[in-house]
Amino acid sequence: MTGWRPVETLHPGEQVRTLHGMRRIETLTRQPPDHSRTHWIVPANRLGNTSDLRLNAGQNVVVMDPVCQRLFGVPLVLVPVPATTGFRGVRTVSGFTLRWGIALTFESEEIVFVQAGALLHVPGPESDAHHRRLTYRESSNLLPLLRAGAYRTIRTPAPAPEKQPQARQ
Repeated sequence: MTGWRPVETLHPGEQVRTLHGMRRIETLTRQPPDHSRTHWIVPANRLGNTSDLRLNAGQNVVVMDPVCQRLFGVPLVLVPVPATTGFRGVRTVSGFTLRWGIALTFESEEIVFVQAGALLHVPGPESDAHHRRLTYRESSNLLPLLRAGAYRTIRTPAPAPEKQPQARQ
């Protein structure tokens, strides 16, 4: 099967599109229900996602914009999901439990395309991240600058059908 697929349909050994090309999934682990009181909704088409995304506090959204280079000396940064509240319509929701989740593991840390254009950070087996994770204060300085200008979502052409399958999560 080729094209973008829900994470629930993926299997170890398949490849998914990352910022660095197609990467092999080492493992997929079903996560227990998330009983956190608060989750975040990223409305469709706000960060390159094609439908609403529900994220938890432990996740990081990837921002890749020239302003990251100017402020932090790197082309992309990891922004903690809670810091994105209010940015491009991201909002908190409460009163429900995420039934379950799926964690992907790769040979090393990856930036994964989700729903065709949004980028999420997937930590690797090593504890140190290779990408700069912003503090809440740094995120609060960055996001208004992006809000003032046109936030750049990454768009890449879909590969031809005969190439490796792509997947979304």
